[in-house]
Amino acid sequence: MKCTVELTDVERHTLQQLSLNHRHRDFRIRATGLLLRARGLKVQDVARELEVSCQTVYNWAHAWREFGVGGLLVGHKGGRPLALPEAMLATAIKAASAESMTLRQIAQRIESVHGEPMPCRVETLAVALKRAGFSCKRARYSLKKSATSRTSP
Repeated sequence: MKCTVELTDVERHTLQQLSLNHRHRDFRIRATGLLLRARGLKVQDVARELEVSCQTVYNWAHAWREFGVGGLLVGHKGGRPLALPEAMLATAIKAASAESMTLRQIAQRIESVHGEPMPCRVETLAVALKRAGFSCKRARYSLKKSATSRTSP
């Protein structure tokens, strides 16, 4: 497989900006790899420098030739998958919309509807509901004041 990368001045500038400023590290690394490859470094040297496999560098070059910058920007999945599956989140939103419930009651409703325990903590459920536009209020325990007043020493 031929792995040559030839860049115009505009493409080189675009990749330089992408390698410096993109918010995801994997895209910055891809742009850096193509810039190194365009300077004439061997695939093995680029792979060693960026701590990736040689096949990865070949894949970047192929994606660049096929799709340009768009080929490099495909593939980022955004990190860790959600702990609460979409079906359970939909059940939680439906339950929270129907009536006023505590998080524990919503979690119990989810478990009864889906027939399995929640795969996450109740706090994670609170964050997911907050992201969906709901607000969760924590119940406060008030201290009862003594009927007899205490004098301060």
